[in-house]
Amino acid sequence: MSHSTKRRLARGIGAALVATAASATLGIGAAGASTQVTPLAGITVPGDPRAAPATLVASLEGRNEVTGGDPDGQALELIGIQGNTLSYSVSWRGISTPTEAAIHAAGRGMDGAVVVPLFTTRSRSGSFASGTVTVTNPTVLDALRSDPSGFYADLRNNDFPTGAVRAQLHQLSHAVSTTGVAALQESVVFGSQIYACTAQVDGSFAFTQNNVEARLTGGIHHTFVQPAAGPPQWQAADGSAVTGKVVSKNANGAGNIAELDLDATQIGDSSGLLSHAVEVLRLNTVGGVAPTGPCDPQATPLVNVPYQADYLFING
Repeated sequence: MSHSTKRRLARGIGAALVATAASATLGIGAAGASTQVTPLAGITVPGDPRAAPATLVASLEGRNEVTGGDPDGQALELIGIQGNTLSYSVSWRGISTPTEAAIHAAGRGMDGAVVVPLFTTRSRSGSFASGTVTVTNPTVLDALRSDPSGFYADLRNNDFPTGAVRAQLHQLSHAVSTTGVAALQESVVFGSQIYACTAQVDGSFAFTQNNVEARLTGGIHHTFVQPAAGPPQWQAADGSAVTGKVVSKNANGAGNIAELDLDATQIGDSSGLLSHAVEVLRLNTVGGVAPTGPCDPQATPLVNVPYQADYLFING
């Protein structure tokens, strides 16, 4: 079975389980069912001691393409800038071999001109490419350093010549490992943002964040350490685990929860999948927003709102 077929199967199973969990507003139905889904592996990008230190990251998805990309496509890209040298490392799956990779100048939902071509011939590797390019435009370099969110990275191939996968660039807040696995991406297979009907200062009741219940690829379980109080935590099956503290957030469109950058604190075993993570990013969010308006704590004390997201674990 191909990666794309497995991913469609997992998403189909996940969607059914999320729907079941969402209909049961008094419980968290997804947790018990999660053990029935074989977790897919995440996407990794290796560290490179010869490259410029990575300072930017992009989590590429087909659904981010303006004209419609590969629905099964995903990629993870690290970018470093040192002087006028830009280094890149990118891993992908669910797409045919890229023929072109580039950085474009434009915000979300807009196509923009190429400002830094990364490669323009078919990659020789089946799922990974890296290299360095010289950027001769100092204005582009300054903008990449000061406001990377105004740029996006994409991969193109023969199947999707206008773009197979794409993502805005994000600034990293921690130094990235130059050996071993530098970055790991795990995606929500099925999950819900959980909201409780709570009293407000004006005496009314509204839904506020209570917890999260999500199963990620790689067998990672994502919840709050304490409902209502937090903090968020990610636990791998091998015993490694981290908690997160929000550093920054940015809106990701109406109907979608915010994207987050979080400092990671180790709380699990000293070896394992998450044992070197120093930073967590929640990107490519879909859904998960709390219901608006008043609520009745007796009739509906909790609601589960399905969502999708990619979680990036940055190793230091």
